[in-house]
Amino acid sequence: MIEFSYVYLLARRTLLMVGILLASSCALWAQPDGPGGPPPGGFGEMQQQPSNPSAAKELKQLTQLLALTAEQQTQVKAILTDRHQQIEALYKPAAKGAKTTTDDASSDDPSAAIAAMEEKRTALKAIREDAQNRIEATLTDSQKAKFDAWQKKREKTTAQEEGEGGPPDGGPPPDGGGGPGGVGPPGV
Repeated sequence: MIEFSYVYLLARRTLLMVGILLASSCALWAQPDGPGGPPPGGFGEMQQQPSNPSAAKELKQLTQLLALTAEQQTQVKAILTDRHQQIEALYKPAAKGAKTTTDDASSDDPSAAIAAMEEKRTALKAIREDAQNRIEATLTDSQKAKFDAWQKKREKTTAQEEGEGGPPDGGPPPDGGGGPGGVGPPGV
């Protein structure tokens, strides 16, 4: 009995130390870099790009594809940054862990949760379409043709990716099977 309690005490002590180490490393990771972030007026190229990597990548792609002028790059950068902020605001309550209508509805009524997700999906589509229209307004006619072709290619790629990974809403695979390869009862 003494041996068991000693092992139990060692296990508790080890778990406590691991917990303390994990909590302190998370606290350090959450600390901001430096007293006020990056130095003002530095990093040249980094200040030319939008604040999120996907917008920066998209701006770079569009610049190369469409041969955007410096003025067009500035306008497109502002549009992409605005789009990013709107999308972030759409999902911000969920990111902070606050109860959203989706969270409330999912615990009570699955159909309400689905309706809330559809609402967000519709809002997201509207934000993206608005940004595309604003970008097109800054382009020349030849650039618009290239931009439209690029958009169609992206939509086709996205549709193919969603088709391979199952439905985007996380439901069961279209074949009704629950396990790997569709084997097993539905929903398992």
